[in-house]
Order: sequence, then structure tokens, then C-alpha cells
Amino acid sequence: MLVPNSIYINQDKLPNFATTYNQKEIIENFYSKLDRKIKTIDVTDILIENKDKYLYFKTDHHMTSLGTYLAYTKFCEIANIQAEDLNNFESKIVSTDFLGTFDSKAQIANQEKDQIEIFTNQNNLEIKSAEYDNETTKSIFNEDFLTKKDKYSFFLNGNNAKVVVKTKIENSKKLLVIKDSYAHIMAQFLCQNYEEIHFIDPRYYKASLTDYVVQNDITEILFLYNVSNILTDLGMLSIK
Repeated sequence: MLVPNSIYINQDKLPNFATTYNQKEIIENFYSKLDRKIKTIDVTDILIENKDKYLYFKTDHHMTSLGTYLAYTKFCEIANIQAEDLNNFESKIVSTDFLGTFDSKAQIANQEKDQIEIFTNQNNLEIKSAEYDNETTKSIFNEDFLTKKDKYSFFLNGNNAKVVVKTKIENSKKLLVIKDSYAHIMAQFLCQNYEEIHFIDPRYYKASLTDYVVQNDITEILFLYNVSNILTDLGMLSIK
């Protein structure tokens, strides 16, 4: 799953004569070069169809929970699993003063702040454990970050080489997510369908992923990146 950025989805809002590259074309070209055994997930069309909704933060490069939910439904469709209905979640605003990576670069005075919304239910709130690089907790959310500048790290405790989330679902399904930070906000939805979700960031994790799959009895693998990162991330070179 390669996810387009907001600059492409909302290109109609760009200033006159400002242009951006065709991310849909790049994604389709990337997919065309993969082994046909690999299932590809198109999320571009559903994001364009819903682009008037709050799918991306305005001051940050990540998707919001709502945008991510749409991507999750497309993943479930291709993975042949049942997506949890959005009505089965409780919506909660955890922050109304988020200023993200775009704001850090632009430094515009009196910038309108983003809000961070999450969708929760028993499956993602009452997990067995979340094992991060330096600590183990019982939550995929870290409220400590809501009082800091890096509020997006509220999701999945920020950047870690490896995170293992063990839910209370008992279906023996173990998902490995090879990812960038676009996957962090996805954790709240993946907890609906898997007994374990293993998140690995190839920028920091340098061991063999083939060995990891075997040693941890992984049943499925999701490769999830935003399209800009896939073009520049040197972590890709370490995947083996």
C-alpha cells in the first residue's frame, strides 16, 4: 500500500501555476513492476472521492484517523477480511492544538491548529501489550506526547525500530507491517482484525526480515509507505 500525500489529493487548492508530480501514476508504475503474486492496494481513488473531508492534517504530512480509516477499508477488501464498521467506534478528540511538520517548516504566524481524532473500541483500548524498543505498555496510544510538540507520536509511541502489539483477539493471525510513520495511526484499526501486529521500520531495523517472519510465525505482510518516502528512503536498501 503506497499512500499519496495531501499535496496530490488536494492539488486543486494549490496556488496558481504551482504544480506537483502525478503520484497516482508513480504508484501505478511501482505496482506494475512487482511480482504478480503480490497484492497491491489502491487507496488514491477513495481519497480523491472524499477529498473534501478532513483526511489529512493541514499542518502535518500525515493522514488523519478518518483518512486512514478509508485506507484501512481498502486494505481489508484486498486482504479478504471484514473491516470494522466506523459506527462501531467511539470518536474522541484528544488534541485541538496540533502543529505538525509543515508548520515547523513554514513558521506562519497565527497558523490555524489541527485537531487529533481517534476511533476507539474494546479491541484497540483493551490490548494485552505493546512492546516498543525501550518499554512495554498496554496501549497503542501515549498521552504524554499530547503535551509536547511532537503530538503525532501519540500514535504508537513515535519512531521505533520494532513494535509488537498483542491484542485480545484469538484468531492466530499475525501481521507484519513494514512501514514508515503513516502506519502508526493505522494501528487503531489493525487491532480489529489481528491477534498480533508487528511494525518494523527498515530505517532502524537492520536484521533479516525473512528470518523475522519465520521466527515469529507471521501469517501476512503489509508494506505501507507514503509515496514520497518510498522515493527517498534509504532504509529500503536494508530490506532482505
